[in-house]
Amino acid sequence: MQKTIEAIYEDGVLKPTKKITLPEHSRLKLIVIRGKKSSKTLAKKQSEALLSIAGIGESGLSGVSEHPEKYLR
Repeated sequence: MQKTIEAIYEDGVLKPTKKITLPEHSRLKLIVIRGKKSSKTLAKKQSEALLSIAGIGESGLSGVSEHPEKYLR
């Protein structure tokens, strides 16, 4: 089971911001992402950044995948 849980780190302890239901003494693996932004916001920003680099949809060119040699100059 995977679940995203937001938490605040205080006094050496991660404290969930919402109540979670887990059996006592459950062993978990954590991936810590620092910051106030949610993972959905982070994914959206990463997607926007990659699309801006690639320029997909903004160049007006078509057939780039069929004849890349024409566009790689």
